[in-house]
Formats: sequence, C-alpha cells, structure tokens
Amino acid sequence: MVNLPNDLQIDLPRVTTISNKCVNIENYTSVMEYSKQLIKIDTKENVLKIEGENLIIKYITEDDLCVEGKIYSIEYWV
Repeated sequence: MVNLPNDLQIDLPRVTTISNKCVNIENYTSVMEYSKQLIKIDTKENVLKIEGENLIIKYITEDDLCVEGKIYSIEYWV
C-alpha cells in the first residue's frame, strides 16, 4: 500500500487564502452558518469558522467554494 502525502489525498479539505481578502475551500461538506460577519463550513475533518466584515460566498460548487470580504480569522474546530 502506498501512503500518499496529505496534500495529495483527494478527500481532505484544502484551504487556500489570498491575503485577508479571499479564502477558497475545496472538499467541503456543507455551509453551517452564513452572515456578513461569520461563515461556518463543515468538512470531513473539522469545522472552519471564518470571521470578518462584509463576508460573502463569491461562488459555490459541489467541490469548492470561495469566501470574499475582509477576513480577520480562520479557525479550525475539531
């Protein structure tokens, strides 16, 4: 059996940030909470809590989503 590095495992969530303006989340399960100040996203591994100002979900597909706005923090809830 071959052990793949975590970043190559297809079903693990992948979170990419661009400055404090954009967060792209791949392999998410659902959006749990959504407001202009707080977005909670469920993944197979944990819950992501994104806090900021004027947050919006720029796009959402079956595989990934993008949050834009002024991002203050990203927390991983286990």
